Parts: sequence; structure tokens; C-alpha cells
Amino acid sequence: MQGHATTLSARTQTWLLAAVVLVVLPHLPRMPGWITLFAIGVGLFKLLLLRRPWHQPPRMLLALLTVAASAAVFFYYSTLLGKQAGVALLIVMLALKLLELHTLRDARLVIYLSYFLVITNFLFTQTIPIAVYMFVATLVITAALSAITHTSRQRPVGSHLRLAAVLLAQALPIMLVLFVFFPRVAGPLWGLPKDAYAGMTGLSDSMTPGAISSLAQSGATAFRVEFFGPAPAAELRYWRGPVLWHTDGRTWSPGRIGSYPRKPPDAVQNRGEALRYAVTLEGHDKPWLLALDLPVQISTRAVYTVDFQWLSYRPVRERIRYEATSWPHYDTGPLHSPLRKAALQLPEGVSPRVQELARDWRARADNDRAVVQQALDYFRSQPFVYTLQPPLLGDDPVDEFLFETRRGFCEHYAAAFVVLMRSAGVPARVVTGYQGGEYNPVGDYWLIRQADAHAWAEVWLPAAGWLRVDPTAAVAPERIEHPLDLDLQAAGTPARFRLLETGLLVRSWRRLQFAVDAVNNHWNQWVLSYGPQRQLELLAALGFRQASWREMALTLLLLIGGCLLGIALWMLLRTPGPSDPVLQAWQRYCKHLARLNIRRGASEGPRDFARRAIAAHPELAAQVCSITELYIRLRYGKPLQDSHEVKQLQQLVRRFPQHAG
Repeated sequence: MQGHATTLSARTQTWLLAAVVLVVLPHLPRMPGWITLFAIGVGLFKLLLLRRPWHQPPRMLLALLTVAASAAVFFYYSTLLGKQAGVALLIVMLALKLLELHTLRDARLVIYLSYFLVITNFLFTQTIPIAVYMFVATLVITAALSAITHTSRQRPVGSHLRLAAVLLAQALPIMLVLFVFFPRVAGPLWGLPKDAYAGMTGLSDSMTPGAISSLAQSGATAFRVEFFGPAPAAELRYWRGPVLWHTDGRTWSPGRIGSYPRKPPDAVQNRGEALRYAVTLEGHDKPWLLALDLPVQISTRAVYTVDFQWLSYRPVRERIRYEATSWPHYDTGPLHSPLRKAALQLPEGVSPRVQELARDWRARADNDRAVVQQALDYFRSQPFVYTLQPPLLGDDPVDEFLFETRRGFCEHYAAAFVVLMRSAGVPARVVTGYQGGEYNPVGDYWLIRQADAHAWAEVWLPAAGWLRVDPTAAVAPERIEHPLDLDLQAAGTPARFRLLETGLLVRSWRRLQFAVDAVNNHWNQWVLSYGPQRQLELLAALGFRQASWREMALTLLLLIGGCLLGIALWMLLRTPGPSDPVLQAWQRYCKHLARLNIRRGASEGPRDFARRAIAAHPELAAQVCSITELYIRLRYGKPLQDSHEVKQLQQLVRRFPQHAG
């Protein structure tokens, strides 16, 4: 009880304040403005109290602030649970706890809350910089724990940091053993908050004008691909996602096709060489597994749909890696009656102009392929513009786009093309996914961003089955060869692309970006995505073939026991030095004199020792006197050590000659 009531010094409270600031700081940009101002205001007020001790805030006021802050968080988020609301409440409570920070018990509570708040940062981002930053924050928190433990006398800042670094270094081997050998399970061990996946972006299961163009203005990574062999040409790099069959004239969706029987992969006939590759897919909170068109095999548990799409059994909410096989040239075979009906569905009230244009193409064409060619020629010959920010469309978006605005993104062209094909009696559907990608020469993989999101069409032809047709390529062929340049887009103007970079500075900058992304990729593969499959791969490389849970548990116990035994032996066998920096400096000084054949006696005082040293080496008299007098003043004269004088003593000892002459 007495320890809990110990009053904390201003210096110890400053340690705690620094630790809390480091942990809370990354959260502030994602918090509401009032929480940011509240946390900053409380921190500044606490700092002012440490500099100028006033009366502490009364308990009644703190209780009222606690109730008011909790109510504010509840009314802002409509809950006190979840990722955002929970972290906001934790920050508010931790800030208020600083205002009543008086005893050792308060300090320990602040430290435990700070350790917990470190973990919450990884709910929002798990990049290498935030991991390094949180390690530094943990180091400072542990140093603060050292500061509240050593309350008998003041210690230099470096002493607490060194002790914290030693403790973390001792924990590091055990952490690595647990990370590598602790049996992994698919999915988290506990339920995450409902809003844990709110920030994920990716393709939707529906498409309206502007949906994909909004997604395409994001530079976030969608997935990375490593080919087991040469990569396909740009015109073949179509990454298949949701397939959309039904439209109400504005919105496209899968319709009822999702309830149709699944199609086995062997129904597709290969017309060329297969491509094998590995995909590292970012979490997007949807079930689809992106794969190169046309995917036929995949290494993870998934279902194969009637429209040649692989779907996971549960939403992809964490980064996953899988291998896949695709056939870039294929024949899908006949089109059965239910699918033909879905591929010819049209919304009510297709405009007369659209129907007339489609009938004209049909009248002048000998077959369906000729109808497709006339549609592509129409897009090439008319003044269509490919832009990320097209004008808004009214009640009949297809008619307005084809005959009035003629400015659109890929979803406008794909939707209009499919409506025209169906009006001409050609079965067609919309396919969404990604197109292209950028090669990273440093990591030897392809990077596909959200900016590569794309929509195209598929038509069914009797001689070939489903055939990919990209009407966007007829208007902007650069879209297939080059990625979008997100920095050069303007409303209503043609889309700008990142062409060949020839400048030395630009190429150097791009290579640096590739190197950073390659490092992030390795971090993702071996740290963030270290799941059951990765664990088995690593254990197999270490010689554990088909390791069972029992073998891993036994190995884990043996390795942790070995680490603990090694640390214990090191602590027992090493010669413990004094923790007092003044005494450490004095002992080093005595060792220097011992090398000069002047050894201090067990009961010899500092001044007697100094007189004997001066008699043996008169040339060192000034240095011996300075060190001796400063040591006596620090060791016996002052109740609290002056950090400046401690550093001065350490400097004098370092400069003291260690050899005669």
C-alpha cells in the first residue's frame, strides 16, 4: 500500500507524458477534430502543471470530464465499441488519467494502457514505418517503467533507455521463437470489431456510372503477381473479377447467375500455352479472388462459378497468397439456354436511338462478329473521349453517353457496348477487374493498383464461345499499354497516362519507389501474411517435414526453455557492474590506474589513493585531482546528482591516459 501511495516526481511524470504522446500521436490524424484538440490541450496543461505546480484539478471536475467525454464519443460514433470508437474512448480516458497522475499506482495504470494502445495502432496500418515507430514507443514506455521503479534517486535519461533496450533485447529471441513456431490457425483467434474492415477498398459487386472511375483514382495496391516464367503481353493482362449480367438501365449486378450450378474447369478448351503465377491479394472484404483471364486452377479453397470466376468461401479480409493457372487463349464452348437468356436481358425503355443503331448494325452484318466490329468502328470514328471525370448522366445514361456527352470512363464504354450488343441480338455481359499492372524490376513482380481497375465486355460467338472485347481500347489504346498518371487528371479532359520515363532523376525516383515496394512486399509475405501455409513452408525449409501441432509445441517449449536458460546463465556468469553512473566512472578510473601499476587498496579512501597516484606519476596530478574532487562531491556531497557534472566526470575518465609515458 505504501508503494502505491508514493508521490511521483515531476521528472517521472514527464517520462510518462512523453510515452503517452508517442503512442497517441499516430492516432490523432484519424480521430475527430475535437478529440485531437482535447488530447493536445490536456497534454499541454499537464506539461504546464509540471513546470509550475498549481492546485491539481478536483476529483469532481475530473469525474464530470470523464462522463462528458464518454458521452461525446458515444454520440459521435453512436457506440462505445468497435475500432474507431474504442480507440477514441481509450485516448480520452488515457488523457484524463494524466490529470490525476500522482501515485505509483496511477503511473502503472498509464503504462499498461500505453502498452495496449501500441497494439491498437496496428488495427489501422501495419507498415514497416509504423512498426519501427511503435518499437520506439515501446522502448520509451519501458524506460518510463524503469523511471517509476527507480524512485530512490535521480538517474540519467540514458540509463533508463539502456535498461529498456536490454530488456527488449532479452525478449527478442523469445519473440522470434514464438513468431516462427507458435502453431498458426486460419483467421484471427478472436473476433475483430465490426468496423475493422471499414477502410478496405476494392471492386464492388455492382457497377454504376462513376463507380470504377472513383476507384481508379486511388494509388493503393490491389495485389502483386509473380509469374513462373515470362509475363504475358499487355493486351493479355486482364485480371478477372465480378461478372455482371443484369442491368436496370443504370446499375449492373450479377443478377440470379450466382445461384446457377458451378462449371467445372475442364469445360474450357485450352488454345495455347498455360500461364502459372502467384498472387498476393490485399484484403478487400469481398469473396472474389483476382486471377488472370481465363483462370482454370487455383491453390486455395474456392468455388469456380459459371462465369469463370473464383470465389473464396469467406470475404478476403486479410492479405492472402495463392498460386493460379490461366489460359490466355481458350474456347468456352456452347451457351446454354438459361445463360443465353441472361446474356440478352435488356432494361425496360431502351431508347429508340440505341435500338435503331443496333438494328442498323445487324442489318448490315453477316454474323455476330461483324456486329462487334461495327460497334468498335463506331467508337473509333466518333468523337468519344476517355476521361476519369466524365459529366453526370441523367435518367437514360446509355443514350446520353452514346449520343450527347461521349465522355466516359471504362464502365461507360463497357455498359453501352453490352446494351448495344444485346439490342442487336448478340449475347454479352460486363466483366470488372483490373487491367495491366506495373513491373517492379527490383522485386521481379508485377504491381497492380486500384488505379488499374477496369471494366470490359464479353460477347458469345458461335465459333469461339465467350470472347473478350474491350471497347475502351478502341477509344484510348494507351490505356492497355500504360498506367494512368493520377497527378495529371482534370475534370472532363482526356485521361493522361504515364509514358516512358527517360529523365535520370525520374528513373532514379521510380527505382527508389520500386525498392521501397519490394521491401514492403517481403514484409507482407513473411511477417504480415505469415499464416499456416507460410509457416509450413518455412518449417519444411528448416527440416520439419509435415510438422504436427505436437512437434511444433515441443519445439516451441524446447527453444523457449533454451532461450530462458541462456539468459539466466548470462546473468549469473557476467560480472555485475554498479548501476550508479558515478560509481561506474570511478571504477573505470581505478582500472586505468591499475594499468599504471597503481592499485587501490580495499580500505583506501579517494584522497589517499590520489596522493599515492600523484607521488608515482606527478605529470598526472591535475587530472587525478580533478577526477578525485568531482567524484567526492558527486558521491558524498549532494543528495541528488547533477547530470552535467556526471557527464563531466565521465569525460575526464575517458581522457585519462591508460598507459605510462
